Amino acid sequence: MRALELSRAVVAPPPPAVDGTDRTRIRHRLVEGVTREVERLPGGEHLVITLPMFRRALARPDLVLGPGDPFAWQPKFVRRSLGLAVVEACAEGRFRSPAEAARPIAGEAVEEWGRTGWKALYWEPWFAGLEPAARAVVLAEAVSWATALWTSFDWDLLGDRLRLGGPDDQWVIPGPRTVRLKGRRELQVPTVPPGADGSRPEPGPLALVSVSAGTPTPTWSEELAFLAVVALRSDSRALPARVAGLWPDAGTHRIVEIDQPALERTVDRLLAVVATLVDARVSGLAAR
Repeated sequence: MRALELSRAVVAPPPPAVDGTDRTRIRHRLVEGVTREVERLPGGEHLVITLPMFRRALARPDLVLGPGDPFAWQPKFVRRSLGLAVVEACAEGRFRSPAEAARPIAGEAVEEWGRTGWKALYWEPWFAGLEPAARAVVLAEAVSWATALWTSFDWDLLGDRLRLGGPDDQWVIPGPRTVRLKGRRELQVPTVPPGADGSRPEPGPLALVSVSAGTPTPTWSEELAFLAVVALRSDSRALPARVAGLWPDAGTHRIVEIDQPALERTVDRLLAVVATLVDARVSGLAAR
């Protein structure tokens, strides 16, 4: 029942679209505010802000630019891309469950890489070199992630025009100190506008779904709406109608409707995040 209710909420008729004048004003306010903040950086510096970075800068600003370990593949870095491929295979009817799909889908990816040399999911060479026990750990992580997404929705109700994964949405705010906003979502689903004559309506604006670890933070609505702010880059770019967030670790979800107040609040938070990142970058450069 919960999956049915969440699915209905995601594809429900969209809220009124944000007025074009308000949209342009909000975009200009963001661009001007970001430009003003990054002028404190040396020329040539740049910032990349993703949803995890946005969330981290709000919750733990002291950790946003701390030293990190060199990158090394781990099961947690594979679970999303493999999990999305697994869910897609289940949605297409190839498998009945993520547990059934994970091993053959991973095997297909490795086989394709071995045949063509093309790393469609990037982790194929690493996975191919693992011992069986280590592969089992990777598969278990992916199955857990995919099962949380798969069981959250009534996939028949979402329709056949949904899209899983896809490239990150990006907005490059140009200037001598570039800021790149990157929005990653796990699912895009057309909403259903109200029909006037009872006929099957054309798909409405998209609803986005984002999957996160942990539990919702006090700023969860702005975090989700960040994915919509990235679409402000152009007047011709359609804004999503709403963004749903899933927190499988907590067994909960939240939905934010994308209206003018939601965008205004999120731009305020985003400008605060940019200021935090610039402060940390300036302090780091001064300490060298």
